[in-house]
Amino acid sequence: MSTSDYLSVLSRCGTMAEVSRRERWRLMQEWRSVYASSLHAATGKWKHGQFEWHVFSFKYAHALSGTKAQHAYSLEQPGEVLVIPESEALPALRLEAHLLPDFISLRNEIHVFPPDLSWTMSFTHEMSIGLGPYFSRREWMDAR
Repeated sequence: MSTSDYLSVLSRCGTMAEVSRRERWRLMQEWRSVYASSLHAATGKWKHGQFEWHVFSFKYAHALSGTKAQHAYSLEQPGEVLVIPESEALPALRLEAHLLPDFISLRNEIHVFPPDLSWTMSFTHEMSIGLGPYFSRREWMDAR
């Protein structure tokens, strides 16, 4: 996926501001503390395998998948969201969204979530074989 394809999707959704490398790391660690806490408790690691979304595909955290995930995501209100691709070749951004970004066609690992981490949407490169996207809510983690 090219940076221009990624930024093209985002430019249709709202106003962007790039997040520093340090802030990107901090935000993803906060994300892990919510969505990967069961994984960490079970394995001592914050990440299972190569991708953050494996926490959902390996059932360490409850999430909706596929069209159910897309539907739940579509019901969320636009506003301030963080957009953090797994690839550091792509910028992490703070987006003031009037429309939530849809990365289905890009087939890449990209996480979208509000600053309060009340929900998350994880797009994957393996959506065509039924792995993702994944949508989860913080309250589902608290109920575990």
